Amino acid sequence: MRHTGNTTRGFTLLEMMISLALGLTVISATLLLFKQSVSMNNVTSQRAELQSDFRAASNLLARDIGMAGAGSPGQTGLATGGVPMTPTPAVYPCSTTTCNYINGASVAYPSLAGAYYLYSVIPGPNLGITVNGQQTDIITVSYTDANLALNCYNVTYTSATVLTFTQQSPLSTPCQSSLTMTGAATPQPLNGSSGNPVGLFPGDMLMISTTSGPAAMAVVSSVGAVGTCGGQPCYPVTFASGDPGRVNQAAGTGSISSLSALTLTGAVRQLVITYYLDISPVDGVTPRLMRVQNGKTPVPVAENVVYLKFTYDVDSGGTYYPMQTTLPAGTNPTMITKVNIAHMAMRSQLHQLAGYQGLDLQTSIAPRNLTFGQEYPVTGSSY
Repeated sequence: MRHTGNTTRGFTLLEMMISLALGLTVISATLLLFKQSVSMNNVTSQRAELQSDFRAASNLLARDIGMAGAGSPGQTGLATGGVPMTPTPAVYPCSTTTCNYINGASVAYPSLAGAYYLYSVIPGPNLGITVNGQQTDIITVSYTDANLALNCYNVTYTSATVLTFTQQSPLSTPCQSSLTMTGAATPQPLNGSSGNPVGLFPGDMLMISTTSGPAAMAVVSSVGAVGTCGGQPCYPVTFASGDPGRVNQAAGTGSISSLSALTLTGAVRQLVITYYLDISPVDGVTPRLMRVQNGKTPVPVAENVVYLKFTYDVDSGGTYYPMQTTLPAGTNPTMITKVNIAHMAMRSQLHQLAGYQGLDLQTSIAPRNLTFGQEYPVTGSSY
């Protein structure tokens, strides 16, 4: 009988080394492909986040600039504290505690012929921080807040620091129109709270009008509890001097005390909004676009905004000055007809595959009220 020899044998060392090398090559290629896939996914996500932040920031900025001057006369005088004018002028932007948000300091309101004014647009060329060696701008706009129907309240002088707001009875036609526009069934309570975010809060700026027009700008210090005046709800609103922005003055033109002998016709809340760049306190490096409104704490709009620049189109009695970085001599902010965002640049964080990704907004926005006032001026207007 013949026996067949055992032909089964294992891998040789050379075969094992070749197999291991081939396997490692395949695994390495797979891992590299996976790594690149993850990286490209991160790049795509980063780009989408950058575009989303960019869109949100540009939309908010464009909306506020477009609303500049809505419901406002274009310029409103601030209290001067008598004659001569206040040695330390009113400043912005402010919360209820400080005004040091622009380069650790504050900015004085523009002056004209010895008086200080709140304008619908206040340019701030080269007032912002320096990013990558480039000086940035700030911009401030103001317009009437249509969400609070203050025209449903009659305003009376109580003292040099207190005005009383009493709900109308019957409600006037302008009041009813405001309620229809805001969707409110009745006038909103004025003592703002977490349950009443539309009401008045410390830091809010009010424009008080008389029979002759706007007469005073004042910053709310506090709103008292609701009471009853002549059978109607009423609120004492305090405008104490010593507010951080020095808008409330104890005496002089434009102060609450100057209203004592005048007939008050009403009040509106002005939204005074400033955009500027600062550095994130989280890492001390990342620049970001900030928005501060009235006495509220500034809030970040978008991170990695590395440049912010504006120019202005100005119409001075038919003489047109386009793309001005600063207002020409003899003009003032009421003559602005267009705000040009010359540059709002955003840049992503450094990525190993895509490097820095960036977007740059360049657009023009016509503040509707200022443009209309220039094109169709009314005799005796402030435009």
